[in-house]
Order: sequence, then C-alpha cells, then structure tokens
Amino acid sequence: MNNSEGFSGKGLATYKNADTYDGYFKDGIRHGEGTYTYAASGTEEVKDTYKGQWVNNVKHGIGKQKYTKNAATGLADEYYGNWENGQRHGEGVMIYANKDIFSGQWKLGKKDGEGTYIFQETRMKYVGQFKAGQLVSGKWLYPNGTYFDGNFDNNQPKGHGKWHFENGNVVEGDYQQIKRADVEAENVIKLSWKTTSDITAKV
Repeated sequence: MNNSEGFSGKGLATYKNADTYDGYFKDGIRHGEGTYTYAASGTEEVKDTYKGQWVNNVKHGIGKQKYTKNAATGLADEYYGNWENGQRHGEGVMIYANKDIFSGQWKLGKKDGEGTYIFQETRMKYVGQFKAGQLVSGKWLYPNGTYFDGNFDNNQPKGHGKWHFENGNVVEGDYQQIKRADVEAENVIKLSWKTTSDITAKV
C-alpha cells in the first residue's frame, strides 16, 4: 500500500522509515487487529514487533510486544496483556530477556498494583503491591519457604516487617537502608536489621 489515507479495511503499509503494518485500518489510521514491525537498526537481526489491537493509531486493548533481542544473550523481552493509549496498562505479563517474569497490574507503562515478580536465577519471588515500577509492600519469598513480609523501598526491605522461617518461627523487626560509603553510586545500599520482638515459635 503506497498511501493509507482514507482507507478502511485490511491492508499492508510500508512507511518511509521502513516500519510495516499489516492489519486493519479505519479512515486511513490503524484501528482493529494488526501487526506492526519496527525497522531494524544497526546489526539487529530480530525486529521489535507488536501484534494486537489498535484504536486511533495507537496500541489499545490486548496485544503482544516482542522487543529487540539483546546482542549479548540473543534473548528478548516480551510483554503480553492490556494496553491503553500506547502504553502497558492493566493486567499483563512481562517475560524479560534473563527469563525473570512479572505478572500483574501495570499503569502508564510501569508495574503498578498487585503483582508477582519471579527471579529465574534464584527462584525468589516478590509478591505484593507495586507503585511506579517498584515493590512498596508485600512478601519476599525464598524457595525454601522462608519469607519477609513488610515494607519496601527501591525493591529493598525498609521499615517494619516480619521474617517467617521454614520451621514456623517468626521474628519482627525494622530494616534501615544505609548508603554504602565505599561506593560512589547513589543507589547502592546495605541493609541493617534490628529485631524488635522475641522469636515466636510455631506451636
């Protein structure tokens, strides 16, 4: 299709930047089901693609975005779920290039609301409330059944919480985040734990 202006129906459009769209149009704009393939740049072998619903030329509804492969690993991030006005919004699943998985709520492109983040390498999990892409309260679970339940900041425990151990014992306390003096980066911290209760043994 050389020009989609005023076109309604299914068609294939190739844009000046070499992007392509194969799907439905309404009055010349992407509207309905369709697949958009972004032109590769540099040495990229696999292009970004979005397959799903469109409303008024933007991703809106249910769709799957596959991102460009990581040059070092050959793996790519993938998202499947809800979109609103071109951004991840609502319920969706992101599978990252390192095989970590987040399943839950999104808002304006970021993790926001109830969700679960699974770390592929360690099999640990974050389960709880996310805000603007970060875990703010919930559980940090280990594969052996031990978990911390409390508050978080920058995806690290902060403030009051409880450790629940695999043998049933529970310990309450407070985490403090301390910037490491030996590292220049502002976001590198160490955690300090202060116990505020006796061990509660499982009866």
